[in-house]
Amino acid sequence: MLRHRVQAGERLTGTVLTLPGAVAAELLAEPFDLVWIDLEHGALGAREAQEMILGAQAAGTHALVRLPADAHALMTCVLDAGADGVVLADVADPAVAAAAVARTLHPPAGVRGFGPRRLALRRRGDGAALLRPSVWVQIERAAGVERAAEIAGVPGVDAVVVGTADLSFSLGTPLETTSAPMLAAVAEVRAALAGTDVAFGLAGALDAAPAALLADATILVHGTDARLCAAAVDTAAGRLRDVLN
Repeated sequence: MLRHRVQAGERLTGTVLTLPGAVAAELLAEPFDLVWIDLEHGALGAREAQEMILGAQAAGTHALVRLPADAHALMTCVLDAGADGVVLADVADPAVAAAAVARTLHPPAGVRGFGPRRLALRRRGDGAALLRPSVWVQIERAAGVERAAEIAGVPGVDAVVVGTADLSFSLGTPLETTSAPMLAAVAEVRAALAGTDVAFGLAGALDAAPAALLADATILVHGTDARLCAAAVDTAAGRLRDVLN
C-alpha cells in the first residue's frame, strides 16, 4: 500500500505521465516506484486517467493523479477509478489541503460519497477492504513555502513535494534550481517537515539538480514521460547520424 511505504520513509522514484493510453503508461511506469498522471497540465480527462491507472498498476507501479486541489468532483472520480492517491497541485493554504483530504475519506472520517466503481471490484475475490488513498500536496510558490509547516500539519497529508519549476518562477529565478533563493526555499520546507511523519519530496527536472537541493528527500519525481521519450529518441537519432557521418 502506497501510504504505508511513504509513512515508512521508503525511498521512492517516479515521473509524470502526460501521454494517454494504458500501454504507454505500463511501458513508462515499469522502471519507477510511482507515477502521477497529470490532470493539471496534461490534456487528459477522467477516462484517459482510468486507462493510465490500469496501465501503471499492471506494471506494478503506484498510480497517483495530480489535479487542482479544489477539483473535488474529479478527485472522487479518479479515486473511484482505483488511483492509489492524489497529488494536490499548488497548495499554499492548509484549509485547502484539509478540504481535499476530507473528500478522499468516507464518513465519518470525511465527506466522500460511496460509489467506488472499479475500486470496489479490485481484489473482490479475497474480500479485501477498500484502501485509504495517499494524499500528497505540492508546494509551488513562495506563499506555500511560508506555510509549509501548517500544510504538513493537516491530518491525512502523507507527503509534501516541492514543485521546483513553478517555485522557481515564483521566486523570480525561472528554472534555476541552483539559485540561492531556490536552495533557501527548499531548505525552509525541509526544516518544516523535520521531525514529522510527513515525507519530503521534490519534483521537476532533477537530473542536474545539486546535492544541496536533493538532501533528505525520500521522494523524487523526475521530468515527464514526453520529455523522457524525446530525450531517448534524440539520443538514438544522434547516434545514427554520427555513424552515417
